[in-house]
Formats: sequence, C-alpha cells, structure tokens
Amino acid sequence: MHTSISGSWSNTKRMKDTTTQARLRLDRFIGEIDEKGTAKAHLISVLGGDSDVGAIWAAINEQNSFMLQGPTISSLTATLGEAAQCFRGSISIAGRKSVRHLVAISGELAKTRPGLDTQGKCTVLCDDDPVFLLYRLAQRFGLPAVPEWAGWFTEELNRRNALEPLLGLGCSPVLVRGTKKMFLKWIGKALREGRIGFPERNGPVGWNIPNNVFRVREVEEESVH
Repeated sequence: MHTSISGSWSNTKRMKDTTTQARLRLDRFIGEIDEKGTAKAHLISVLGGDSDVGAIWAAINEQNSFMLQGPTISSLTATLGEAAQCFRGSISIAGRKSVRHLVAISGELAKTRPGLDTQGKCTVLCDDDPVFLLYRLAQRFGLPAVPEWAGWFTEELNRRNALEPLLGLGCSPVLVRGTKKMFLKWIGKALREGRIGFPERNGPVGWNIPNNVFRVREVEEESVH
C-alpha cells in the first residue's frame, strides 16, 4: 500500500486485479527523521469522506507506509509504526454533507499522556512554546513547576542539546530528551543556586497554556479529490 499527502493524503491499495485510491485533506502533521533517513510520523489529522477515511484507518492499522508532502515538508515516506491509535468523528457543515475527521497518533506520542510511561526518555510535544513545554513535562512526570520557570527550563534544554525541532504542518512540534530523574536534578540545582524560586504564597498554580495546535489558520481552500 502506498500513500501520498500534499496538503492532502492519498492512499492507494492494490489487490490482485483491483486498485483502490483515497484522497483526503491533511490538516496537521508531526514527524521526525532518524539517522538512517527513515521518517516516523507521530500525528496526522485528515478530513474527507466516510469511505476514504475508512481506507486510511485500515492502512494505519496495517502499519503501511505513506508519502508526505506539504508547504514545509519535502516529499518523504513515513509510517506511524506499531501501537498507533486512531480517533474518528464527524464535522457538521450547514448546507453541506458532513465531513469525516480522523486523528492518528504514534505509540510514542500516546505515552506522553500524564502518568503514562513515567520512566520514558523522550517526549514528543506539538508546540514549542516554553510555558506549554514545561507544563506538559510537569504533567507527564509529576514535576514541581510554576510558569515562571519556563524561560529557564527552555534555556537549560537548549544548553544541554535536549530540545530538537520536528517536522510539522500546522504546528511547531519538538522532541524533548530527558528523564524525570534528570529534570528533578536540574530543578534542585537551579533552586539551590537561586536561578529559580518558589512563589511567595502557597496556593494553586495557574497556567496560561497556548492552544496554537488547535487554532484554525487562514489558509487557501484546497479541493479534496
């Protein structure tokens, strides 16, 4: 099976004497390329008809590879790999047929949910905003943190080469390398050195989290074939 995406996703499946092709609009994408040049997708979001979305869902569950291309992405072949998770829904549009929506995430991205795989060494995030970055890591690993530490934490990640930008469409994803034990060590040292400090008053911590990845952007309409 082969797939092609360029602001759209197209999936071609050949079985003996028949060939089936599906084409959908690509809305969001997160991926990385390893040292061998192999591309790994971590998130895709596509829109289209019911049968086409169903074909993509089947392709992902069969761990098939696909081709990607977009305004910020050169043509490449990628896969979501094992343990990928798919979520499907419908979007109602007044005066038009409903549009089916599919979001698929890799097993690695699924493990970044709060409380899961707390011994993990890498975290895939959909946004590079410093406050969002610190908040998500604090939620995943149960780290003591406040928004005021965001600038220091991002500087520390960059200084230690622990922050890597990923391929993204409609978002600015990053890969953070580090463990809970490592981050706690950084925080403890920074507190002792006075580089960061706890709030003067006890109470709940308020996080003003940006939602850039979910914001609808003004883009030129593309038809779905």
